[in-house]
Formats: sequence, C-alpha cells, structure tokens
Amino acid sequence: MKRKYKILLILLALPLLDVFYACCNCEDNTEEKFYINSGFTLKNIDNSGEEPLESTSVNINKKAYGIRLQVNRQSLSFIKTETYQPLFSQGAYAMSCDCPPEVTYEHSDKVESIKIITLNDFTADKPANSDITEYFKMRKVYKDVIELVKSLNYDFPYKLEEKEYFDLLLMIPPSEDNIQHQFKLIITFENKPTVELQTTVNLI
Repeated sequence: MKRKYKILLILLALPLLDVFYACCNCEDNTEEKFYINSGFTLKNIDNSGEEPLESTSVNINKKAYGIRLQVNRQSLSFIKTETYQPLFSQGAYAMSCDCPPEVTYEHSDKVESIKIITLNDFTADKPANSDITEYFKMRKVYKDVIELVKSLNYDFPYKLEEKEYFDLLLMIPPSEDNIQHQFKLIITFENKPTVELQTTVNLI
C-alpha cells in the first residue's frame, strides 16, 4: 500500500517539475565579453543647488565645490563562453529561478588607485603638490574616493554602461589665503599607462 502511495506522489509531482522547468529554464552558456575604460573627462561642479551641476564659471563657492569624473567604456571584440554546470541537472538549477546572465562584461584594464593632488597651497598642512584625496567624498554614499576604484573595475551583467559619471565633493574647504586652485586627478592601472587629468577653479 505504501509503495502505491509513493508511486502516486511521484506521478503527481512530475507535472509540477515541468511547470517549474518551463518558468525557469536557464541557458547553459554565458557569453563573457570584456571592456576597457576608454576615456576620462574631468569637470568642475557646483553643489549649491538641489543637484550638483557642471560649471564653467571661473568662481565657485568653496563650500559647494566638487569634481565630476566622466568615464567612457568600450567593449572589446574578444569573447569567451563560460559553461555553467549545475550540481545535479539543468532542471534542478532552473527550479531555483536564479539563472546566470546571458552575457557579462568584465574589465580588461584594472584600476589600482586614484589620487587627487592640489597644485596650489591648500591649507597650512597641505602645501602645493600635496595629496588631498582624503578631503573628497563620493556623492550620495559619502565614501572615500578609494571606493571609486571598485566602480571602475566593476563587472557588468547583461549590459555594458558605456558612459557614467562620478561626483567627488570637497568636504574640507581651502584656507582664506588663496582662492586660485588647480587639482590633478591621477588614475593608475595595473597594465596600462597612468592617466592624469587637471582642472582649474577659483574657490571663493
């Protein structure tokens, strides 16, 4: 009798497996592409309003100053295919409804560090050519600039974001002695030449 019940339960369960499989049928392969950070642009921003705005003005309030780093990305032609093999079967993997993306974009040029250098005297403790990276924070999350490295090394599932910008807000204003400022942003890579960008502004 027990055996008949077991057989009956199995027969009832099979249609349910088909339903799950139909709803969550995963592809075996993920197309793995690569991209490079192909271009960088540095702009001054004014954060005195509701949202930071790019500014071409010579003068910006020193308590509302920031730098906008725009990044352009380019997909490379080299493609690799990864095969995902579930532990038991494709159907068992599909039942989790957690399919891998059909395509991913992985970074090809690894960013190692980002620094911001003042080319003018900033404060008594930070003369010209000092590293003032610690004086800037990423907008919204207010994390250290080093967190930007993770964003530049991000692996994209599904679709590559070809253009993105990051706002770095100045949290500690310069001293009153000097209003003319130049900042240099330095991006170092593991396997390509360093990128250096400069911007000039009067902080009043």
